[in-house]
Parts: sequence; structure tokens; C-alpha cells
Amino acid sequence: MRRVGRIPLARPRVGRPEARAVLRVLQSRHLAQGPEVLALERAASAALGDRPVVAVSSGGSALLLAMAACGVGPGCEVVVPVFTFPAAAQAALWLGADPVPADVDPESLGVTAATVAARLTPRTRAVVVAHAFGIPADVEGVADLARPRGIAVIEDAACAFGGRTAGGRPAGTAGEFGCFSLHPRKVVTGGEGGLVACDPGFEARVRELRDYGRTGRGFGDVFGATGLNFRLADLCAAVARVQVGRVAGSVRRRERLVQRYRTRLDGCPGVRVPGGYARAGQTWQSFVVRVPGARDVAHALGRRGIEAGPAAHALTDQTFFRSRWDARRFRCPDGEALAREALALPLFDEMTTREVDRVCDALIAVVAGVSVPRSGAGLAGALRSRSRR
Repeated sequence: MRRVGRIPLARPRVGRPEARAVLRVLQSRHLAQGPEVLALERAASAALGDRPVVAVSSGGSALLLAMAACGVGPGCEVVVPVFTFPAAAQAALWLGADPVPADVDPESLGVTAATVAARLTPRTRAVVVAHAFGIPADVEGVADLARPRGIAVIEDAACAFGGRTAGGRPAGTAGEFGCFSLHPRKVVTGGEGGLVACDPGFEARVRELRDYGRTGRGFGDVFGATGLNFRLADLCAAVARVQVGRVAGSVRRRERLVQRYRTRLDGCPGVRVPGGYARAGQTWQSFVVRVPGARDVAHALGRRGIEAGPAAHALTDQTFFRSRWDARRFRCPDGEALAREALALPLFDEMTTREVDRVCDALIAVVAGVSVPRSGAGLAGALRSRSRR
């Protein structure tokens, strides 16, 4: 039987333009934060309607700096999505604040004004709204709830550069802060890195905190605040700047692939595509389906040469959270169910429709051929049971 290649979960699209950009930086000998970072900030700002943008070392540091700039600290609470990557919760902890998980809508996979409202207290200083997997979140609805209470809204737009909010604004511009990631799984990557888009009144503060609290240059007193090194290297910025220029094409490419997925999987028993993928303004950063027994299904796909994995994690399941708080105080049934059932399937710019079909064929075969038992024996146990028949 002819061997076919493995299909990865993600693969960054990099080529000659990125290579030329990196070579240009190497030849300049200016490898640390410098002219390429400034050029990336200008390009990203132009894409976001001229909102100020500060380039930083990661999406996680973008969230931390946004929280620090709006006054999050000891005694504060920050409402965060329960179903997501834990960067926002850990940023709050680093600042001495308490992360408070809010449940998510099972269709958009993001928090809503209603789920956030259930978590607000007099100690709430900020709310984080994530555009999960590039699906537009209703950040405007959360902002209408939070702003009259003096609560800052931070958009976790890590997956959403080039996308829109549910209200139609460029993702990253509806809250006081918009935080982006340049990780290799994102539509725009620099290898590593992040961006903070913010209201003009916060820009200077973010820039100070990014560079050890630097408030001046030269001799004398030039460090007026307490910060750390959250700077971005020019090498990463040069790669990301190339990708900012072609983000619209990347989004169109991914949209075609996701539409193929949706067509193939529509009505497939045991596989459900969240309704949020029908919203306008997507970036299609990841493609996620709900499958009972997702862990075992992922293992079965892996044996067929297809990488799949958990879409995200429930904050209330994580040791760093459970060791500090009683997770039963923060029941989030929809987000906790998603953590068990949401499966990320391969999606990347250079993926082909033939590869999408191969993933769909494998997923349909796995789900149709083996029903995951409730006993907890898992897919492997079901396979053994079928082999003995």
C-alpha cells in the first residue's frame, strides 16, 4: 500500500519574501528591537484603522502589559474565558490579581455579556474577551456592560488579526486594548511575538513597561516604572511585517478550506461544527468540531497520519487554578464540556482540498466505525471489542 504523508495540525506559511526580510535584518546587524519593529507597528496600526500598536515579545506578554497598563494588581479580579489557552489567567496571577472564569457560548466558543455579568464583583478591574479560533466575539456587548462600571475591556485577538468583531469592527479595536499573537499557528506569524493595540492614552504606559519601565534616555533617572524585557526582535518583526501585507489572501485561502470541511461534515452523525463558523468576520485561524470522546478520536486519527488535538482547555481543570481556588465555585458547564469534546483539525494556508477530504474521510470513518462507550473504556477499548467479534 502506498504511504501517504502525514498531515500536520498547522504549518506556518513562510517563503522567499520572509527569507529576504530576515537576510535584510542580518545584513543590517540590528537584530534587537529597532527599525523593523517600528515598521511592523506602523503596518499593523494602518490595518487597524490607525490605532496605536506596540510590538511585544508574545501574545501572553501583550495580555500582561494590557492588564498592567489599566491598573490590574493585587486585590483585583479579571474575568477571563474558561475555555481558552490560559495566558490571560496566568497574566492576571503574575500581577497579583485573581482570574475569574466565565462560561462561554457553545456556538461562538466565546464569553457573552450574560456569562460575564454573572462574574462581575466590585473587585473586577478588567474583562478579557477572546475571539476563539478567529470566530468573532460579541466584544461590543461585553463593553456595553463593563464600561459604565469602569471596567476595562481587553480583546484577546490572538487568533483574529485581519478579522472583525460581531459588531463589525476590526478585531482588536473594540476594547481599550486588543492583544494579538504572532505564534506560528496564527494567520500572521513572526515565529514568536505579539502586538498591543490600545487607546492612545495607554500607549506610552505600554511602551514603558515593555522596556524595563524606561521613561527616558541617556544619563540620570531614566527608569520611572517597574517593567521587564518584553521587547520584540527585529528578526521576528521583519517576518511578521511580510505576513501582515498578505493577511487578506491568507484569510481567503483558509475560508475556502473551512467551507470544504463544513460541506463534507454537514450532517455527519457524531460530528458537530459550532454555529459560530457561520458568522461574518472570521480569520479561520483553526477549525474545531465537537466529537464525543475527542481524546480517543484524536489518537485514532493520529494512527492514520492526521494530527489533531484539543482545541483549548478548561481553566477550572488546570492545576495552577485548582490549587488556589475551589473550582466548584466557578461552574462553567458549557466550557468544561467543550474542553472534553472540542477537537482541532488540520488547517493551514498551504493545505489542499484533497488533504481536507482525507481528514474528513478519516474522521467520518473513525466516528462511524466506533462508538465511544460511556464506560470510559475509550476508543481503544471499543476497537479491541470489535476485533473480537
